[in-house]
Amino acid sequence: MVLTSTEIKISRILENGIEFSCQMCGKCCRGFNDGEVYLYKDDILKLADFLKINGKKGLRDFAKKYLKVVDDSFFWKEPGAEKGKTYRYKNLGFKFTGGDEQCHFLRGNKCSVHTARPFQCRSFPFWQMMVSSKKNFEDYTKKCKGLQVLKGKFYTKEEILNWAQEEYEIEKKYFLEMKKNNFNIMKVHPYLSKEMLQE
Repeated sequence: MVLTSTEIKISRILENGIEFSCQMCGKCCRGFNDGEVYLYKDDILKLADFLKINGKKGLRDFAKKYLKVVDDSFFWKEPGAEKGKTYRYKNLGFKFTGGDEQCHFLRGNKCSVHTARPFQCRSFPFWQMMVSSKKNFEDYTKKCKGLQVLKGKFYTKEEILNWAQEEYEIEKKYFLEMKKNNFNIMKVHPYLSKEMLQE
């Protein structure tokens, strides 16, 4: 993320809103060539609750089976500072499996944890990097049937910006928590095993 929340702009392609509904092709749940599926604390707790996982041991087993440690970055300017900088640190992402690198929770082309799916899955296609960039949006349109047919629920410009804004706030909250803990992911997610950091 390279923009501050007040600078999130919407590309011309989305200015008048769009219709969108998932066509359940399953493509966005397969392959990591397009990046990671990041998971934040609320995502993990919601999934664990849905799967009836509890306690530190339960979360540790859940993390070992479904998650991996990934690289992340966030641009931050301290209040009152003239310049900001990009911080690099660790985050958590889904560990995909199989030859087609699919999500553990994909059954056929349907999500088996749909009501508890992470924010990143729920907010597609209104990620900040797509909302702000016509090129990124058009690139994803080539892969996503829902963006090709553009039918279904109508999303206004304001609703689209709200999704992008919420994404930014979630990322900022995680970044600030990591910064407060000297970017030690084990302090932010104490149920992680040291082996996960070495994989």
